[in-house]
This record gives sequence, structure tokens and C-alpha cells, in this order.
Amino acid sequence: MSVTPEPERPESQPQNVVANLRELQVSEVVPNAQNPRLDFPQDELDRLADSIDLEGVLVPIVVYPKDRKFVLVDGERRYRCARDLGHVTIPALITTERSERQVLQQMFNIHQIREAWREIPTGRALERLASYIEEQDGREPNDRELSDLTGVSLEQVRRLRYAITLPDEWQGYIRDGTVPLNFFWELKRNVIDALRANRPNIYAHYGEDAIKHAFVQKRLDQVITDTVSLRKMAPIIRFAAQDAEANGTEESKLDDSIRDLIEQPDATIDEAYEDTVQMMVEVDKLGRRTSSMVAVFARLLTSTAGTPDNAEVRRIGHDLIKQIGALIGVSEQQG
Repeated sequence: MSVTPEPERPESQPQNVVANLRELQVSEVVPNAQNPRLDFPQDELDRLADSIDLEGVLVPIVVYPKDRKFVLVDGERRYRCARDLGHVTIPALITTERSERQVLQQMFNIHQIREAWREIPTGRALERLASYIEEQDGREPNDRELSDLTGVSLEQVRRLRYAITLPDEWQGYIRDGTVPLNFFWELKRNVIDALRANRPNIYAHYGEDAIKHAFVQKRLDQVITDTVSLRKMAPIIRFAAQDAEANGTEESKLDDSIRDLIEQPDATIDEAYEDTVQMMVEVDKLGRRTSSMVAVFARLLTSTAGTPDNAEVRRIGHDLIKQIGALIGVSEQQG
């Protein structure tokens, strides 16, 4: 790329210019203090530096003029590498100065078409954008609005905003990969929210913080080795509520398993699930699948009426009835 340098200074930049391609002095460029991408892993910078050292900066950075300097909107990794390699100039697209809210929104939209930012910095950026909107519009934006403004999915917005409510130590686990954000999110949905809604006495007895700390420690101790197992907590809690309601009592025989999982450091979710509700969950799934299958047969019988395919649908149905009937007959004989 060949770009002719221009001698204009930032203060003379016309405000009606949308974007102007220039070759800037690296010393004229300053990082954006509001950049949501706070983490720049050294291995990524090293790889990019090798490429820039060989080919130069092929993609212009994006900046806007402010206080006799040019503030970065996009391309901080390219800028850092060029600076550290001793480059004197760097290609840049110069846009007009805008508010911090506008810059932040633009940063989101630029980066969502590339690689995603890391989770904790992105969550903090979302909160910063929400603060700008609240200050300027006098209202707090909802998750849907933040999703629309940034291009981040609604589910991810909710997860990221939740992440920055966690204790600093746990945010550190997310940043360094010790415990993934998915773990904390599934813990919230399948344990905390489920207990609050279905077993409020247990939730109130231990308190949210103690419950979360118990499960996080299990993860750190490798008693819980994957995030998916947390989803098995929801049916244990749900069936406990159903059991208590059916018996007209506040307590369920499943409550002891829930308490053990909170109190006993070595108690595993998988073992509790297998010992308590696994068969009930399978029976529940079978009921839903049977209803779905009956609905499919009804639709196919109707849609194939008067065609040769109708006979095939009926044959499949009769074969299924025979197979299930035989299984039930064997089971009754054994019983």
C-alpha cells in the first residue's frame, strides 16, 4: 500500500471528513484509554510483530483527532507492534472526533466482525456503554438494547454483564482460564436460580454466597471437572420441589442430597444425580418423546391419506406397537 504523507496537524482536520487515509507519525498516535480490549497476550503480539516486521502494517489503524494527537479507535495491537519495532510512520484512517459513547459503539462493531474480545474486558465495556446511555438519555438500557447497539448476542450480553458482578478473585479465574465463565453462568442458572425458585428454604439457610463458594471450590479441587454436570443440579432441585408438593410437606427426601452437595467438599453432582433422579429424568424424557412421536404419526397419516405412502406409515406404526407390546409383555412376566 502506498500512502502519501500529508503535513496537516490534528487541529486542522476538517470536522466534516468521514475518513481520510494518511501516513501518521507513530509518535502522534495515542492508545484509547477506553479500549475494551484490555488484554493483549504476548504470544499474539509476538506473532503479529513477526508479520509486521516482514510485511509492514498492511491494514490501516483507525484514529480520530484530539488535543493535537490521534486517538486509536481500532488497531492497538498493530500500533504497539509498529512502535516496538521502531517504525516511524503507520497507515491510518482518520475519522472525525466523536463522543466516548460513539467511539465505544464503533469499537464493538469493528471487533465483532473479527475475533471476539476477552470476556471480562468486554463485560466492563458493556457496563461503560450502559453508563454513557444512562447519563445522556436519563435511563438505563436493557440487555436487548445493548445487544442491538454492539452486535453481541443477547445471551452473551447477559453472561458478560453477570461476569463483572462476580468477586474480583473469580473474575481473575475467568481471565486466566482457571475457571471458565460458562461455569459461573451455569452455576447461576442451574443451582442459584433453581434453589431460589424451587427450594427457597435451602437457599435462605445457606445464602447465595456460601452456595456459590462451595461449588466454585469443588471446581478448583477438580471434584467438578466440567461445566455440563452443573445442569444435572436443576432436575434434582426440580424433582425435590415436586416431591415435597406431592407429599404436602416442606421437606423432600432429595433435600439431603442437595445439602450434601453444598456441605461436603467431595460430594459429586454426577453421583447425586445417578442416585436420585436419573431414572425419573429418563422416564420424563420418554414421555415427551412418546407424545412427539404420536403427533408425528398423526400428521403423517393425515398428509399421506390416499397415497401409497400411507400404507408404509401404517406398517411402521404397527411394527412399533408389536415391538413395544413384546417388551411390555416380557417385563410383566419377569415382574
